[in-house]
Amino acid sequence: MPNLKIAIAFSLAAIIVLAGGIGRASVIVFDRVALVNQPVQLAVRTKGRLLPKGGERVILFVGGNRLKQILTGGDGYGYLMHTPPETGLIKIEAVHEDKSESGFILVMSAQDRVVLVDVETALRGSAITPRLREGSSRAIESLNRAYRVIYLYTLTGLTLNRQWLNSNRLPASVVLPWGNAAVIKTLERLGIHTHAIVGSAGQLKSADKSIPHRFSFEETIEGLRIDSWADVLEALEINAPQ
Repeated sequence: MPNLKIAIAFSLAAIIVLAGGIGRASVIVFDRVALVNQPVQLAVRTKGRLLPKGGERVILFVGGNRLKQILTGGDGYGYLMHTPPETGLIKIEAVHEDKSESGFILVMSAQDRVVLVDVETALRGSAITPRLREGSSRAIESLNRAYRVIYLYTLTGLTLNRQWLNSNRLPASVVLPWGNAAVIKTLERLGIHTHAIVGSAGQLKSADKSIPHRFSFEETIEGLRIDSWADVLEALEINAPQ
């Protein structure tokens, strides 16, 4: 039921956004995770007012540097391989006609440790009115000092979650689909360790059991049921900023 409420609330939000003329970007930039000095496939999608629009020219920039102009396919998707030379959160910008949109590549080393944070259940204080859960922003700031934080979404889509994170001024990072734990498998293929997950009860159930720290604000037997972000910071032995 909580997941259904989230879906309904954000479906209504999507209608309002479209009706108000906000978020009519002609290109979507998908976030990526990568290993330093290893190739990663960048992806964009061009669209018309409501449907994908193929055969469009898009110019890609990474870290402020122009890479290449690409042509999207009939489904609107366009791809370009890129090898990031340094670690960090690197901005991707896509320019299509007179509009531009941006996303990120989170470039890591094999020594980095990741904390996965579900936007829909861990950061929102309410399913119907999705206010920021108390203590979330400072907690993410604290986690960022020791780990690489990756945001997850399941029901409500990249664009809405990205806009919500920006509007609540949460620390920037990549926003990736949960995809039945696909993000964890991607990190495993890259050789990057997932140290913790803060998510829904369903996510904890399908997540790899080797993840040592597992938290949820929902009732669960697959990890630690928490009441606040302070519980997460305490378990990970991290001090919150004053």
